[in-house]
Amino acid sequence: MIALRISDKEWKNIEFRKNKFRELESALDQAVSGRDNKVSSFLLGCLADGETGKAAAVEKLVNELVKSMDSYGIRNRLWIESDETIKDNGLSDDDFCKMKATEEKASKEKIPCMPTRFKEFIHDYLYCMILLMTSEMEWVEQIYAEPYADSFQQLYLHAKRVREFSVRPIEKRYDELWGEAYFGVRGASGLFEIFSMAYESITGKDIGDSLTQSMKDGLDTYCQEQMQMYDEFLDEAEDNAMTDEEIEEAISEYVDVEEDPDMAELNRYFDELAVRWDESVKRFRQEFPDTEGFCARYMKLRELFYTDESRDIRYPLTIFDILVEGMLDVFLGRRGMTLYTDADNCARAYISIKKQIDAIKKLREEA
Repeated sequence: MIALRISDKEWKNIEFRKNKFRELESALDQAVSGRDNKVSSFLLGCLADGETGKAAAVEKLVNELVKSMDSYGIRNRLWIESDETIKDNGLSDDDFCKMKATEEKASKEKIPCMPTRFKEFIHDYLYCMILLMTSEMEWVEQIYAEPYADSFQQLYLHAKRVREFSVRPIEKRYDELWGEAYFGVRGASGLFEIFSMAYESITGKDIGDSLTQSMKDGLDTYCQEQMQMYDEFLDEAEDNAMTDEEIEEAISEYVDVEEDPDMAELNRYFDELAVRWDESVKRFRQEFPDTEGFCARYMKLRELFYTDESRDIRYPLTIFDILVEGMLDVFLGRRGMTLYTDADNCARAYISIKKQIDAIKKLREEA
């Protein structure tokens, strides 16, 4: 057997090429499904139809999206797992499985629909997401977080992260909350960090100050070790408090800022960055259409996500990406914005792609 050796450099090239083809795969999926359409275009359409203000346009769009998700969930029997639907409809799993999957049958029988508590969550979640996606958030990028893109694909991508975080053990979910509230974690790693950065920019308050009692109780229960370390850190910081002059003196022992041209240049860069940051944040606060509504809704959905352990919330979150993808298929399909509802063009696209795949296979055989 001949051992195939690949150098580190070639492995990097392989990964680069692989990622490029996966980007094409994602672009193809978005183009066919219609998820590459801009959300802001639909908001402009709502405004053109007579809606007064961006917040009202977002509300109208969210209502349509929630209806689309409920329709998809009903058609695919996805709401049966909740406490609410089982109780309200008195259905056993056997009874449910006997129902025929036709709209005519569904109209005659009481088919479970979206649970009320999850409906509150998804409504607030979509409202906040769409406001952030369609707002100027250049300042977020300056602290190593990539702003949300203006496309329906962004809703799907974030939904996958919601599902990923929601299926973690409750201890892991609270680790995330602790890191954001107490450790100052900011950036692209967390689930709701851009939400939190927007909240802090709007209110001027630290997100940690917004914790409800039930959230604090959860942190005390599931993050005892972290909370103890945090308290010890505060005690140590208080015992060894340094004045600004002491900090400056300690720094000067290592670097003479006035004589170090590299450090002086770095300081100038950070000064310029701070100015751009301030200007961008100021524009964001001035132009954001519903500061009060956003903050109130974010606080509600945040608490539901972390503290509500009922099946009405937890089960839909375990299939959240499926629900959002189906919601977008229904919403875009009803508007003719996806090839899946266009038989002729969908067939042409399929044949074209199939030919390209056959050509690629031939290239591989010739290599």
